[in-house]
Amino acid sequence: STNNRVPLSTDLLGSSSFDETTDKFSDTHPVAKKITSLVAEMIALDLQPYSFVDNIGFNRLLEYLQPQYSLPSPSYFSHTAIPEMYDSVKEIIVSHLKEAESGVVHFTSGIWMSNQTREYLTLTAHWVTFGSRVRPQCEDYHCSALLNVSQIDCDYNGISIQKQLEYWWETWITSIGLQIGITVTDNQTIGKTLNEGEHSSVQCFCHTVNLIVNEAIKSQRMVQNLLSISRKICERVHRSPKAKEKLAELQKEYHLPQHQLIQDVPSKWSTSFHMLERLIEQKRAIDEMSIECSFRELISCDQWEVMQSVCHALKPFEVASREMSTHMSTLSQVIPMIHILNRKIELLFEETMGIDTMLKSLKEAMVSRLSSILHDPRYIFATLLDPRYKTSLFTEEEAEQYKQDLIRELEILNATSDDKPVSNGCGIGSTSKISYGDNSLWSLMEDMKKAKLPKEKTTLPEEMVLLYLEEEVLEHNCDPLTYWNFKKSSWPVLSKLAVRFLGCPPSIVPSERLFSTSNESISFSQSRLTMEHFEKLIFLKVNLPLIYFQY
Repeated sequence: STNNRVPLSTDLLGSSSFDETTDKFSDTHPVAKKITSLVAEMIALDLQPYSFVDNIGFNRLLEYLQPQYSLPSPSYFSHTAIPEMYDSVKEIIVSHLKEAESGVVHFTSGIWMSNQTREYLTLTAHWVTFGSRVRPQCEDYHCSALLNVSQIDCDYNGISIQKQLEYWWETWITSIGLQIGITVTDNQTIGKTLNEGEHSSVQCFCHTVNLIVNEAIKSQRMVQNLLSISRKICERVHRSPKAKEKLAELQKEYHLPQHQLIQDVPSKWSTSFHMLERLIEQKRAIDEMSIECSFRELISCDQWEVMQSVCHALKPFEVASREMSTHMSTLSQVIPMIHILNRKIELLFEETMGIDTMLKSLKEAMVSRLSSILHDPRYIFATLLDPRYKTSLFTEEEAEQYKQDLIRELEILNATSDDKPVSNGCGIGSTSKISYGDNSLWSLMEDMKKAKLPKEKTTLPEEMVLLYLEEEVLEHNCDPLTYWNFKKSSWPVLSKLAVRFLGCPPSIVPSERLFSTSNESISFSQSRLTMEHFEKLIFLKVNLPLIYFQY
């Protein structure tokens, strides 16, 4: 209540450089409206309870910064400000969706569990826009927005999930004339239900990689033992001021990076990888500190060798997961990445020692979990229509078959385009800003790419496909969507088909990140919020930055 809003002393106000007039702004004053709007944004972005506006400290701050402003009550924010903001943002997102190239929108969907052990079904949209009248100018053509998040029962089933998704798709997509594309998920129930129905669903690539690596780590007892020793050392240093101090001394003495040790989360292999990497970095200090601090756990020379091998083996999978989890990652990268990882595993048998069991597990799991993707038309078309790859990773027989499939697909779309050749789109401004570094797995691509000879031109769809395939493949750091934006005037139907596949992400990780913050325990502690408001606030928290706070 306003009774809690303790006024600042006149002495403090006297030291302010702000206008000291006591006349209060009306609710419709531009400054008052802007501050109220920013407070509403703050509630949504930080998932604050509406009672936050009654906090004494917050009121004192506002009174000092703008004495003429009167902060509305919690009920105003819960019943007016937030619902109005939600409606405005929803309208903006609909206007953005209407600009989706080729009229197709893809999705990521999953079951998210908050730290209150409540489960939520989420649906995030992904689409491509080349020229937008409503979206601010930005660096790339990939767009996304959280459409809905809704609490579900812990005993949910496929039917209940499908009904919810169908309702959301009708509300957001089909009602405005858009097509439902591919849904990427890490949830077996969602994937199975959609594939059994009339919808297209693919498994999250990064989730599958996690399963492959976790199986491999568990397959070799020596690796498990090494991780156990490493955890104990990191935990002991974390808990012992003496060990911490000794480690810092040794880091200075041996000119090692002043880094703390990393404690892993055993269920997340990437954290275990980073823990081992850090130990290797600090090897000299760790060995000496363990002896001087009388640690029971000492890492032997052989174990250090195995640790190096484990890191060497996990590094390609860590890089692959990272590269497939960027905002600009696309379905077309999956088949190339599978080939690269398979090739890397073969090389690892020669480059490592003591982890053959783990490597065999990696090799077998790559086949059992990912080999079907190599024959999936959705991934094949995506790879074929990515100017960085085209047919370079397929056998001659496969390349010919897929080329004919692509021509048939274009004939179905009844192409009537003018096919004059234009720039390949990898010129000025077309290089993505992602830096892959010296450790890039994509350097292996060069060994796998095969030159293609030009063929004679025939009918129109064939002509488009042949002209496209005759061009040299682009460098990996080129953005395929920039290429197709260049080509859409000369090959409109081929460009349209390419965008349908290249607009689909390979992973749900970017969507998961939208829900994560550095102060997750605060952000997701929604027990103070009613469920009715929580879902609206999550919607705003995720989407306000995505629309650049323009609503």
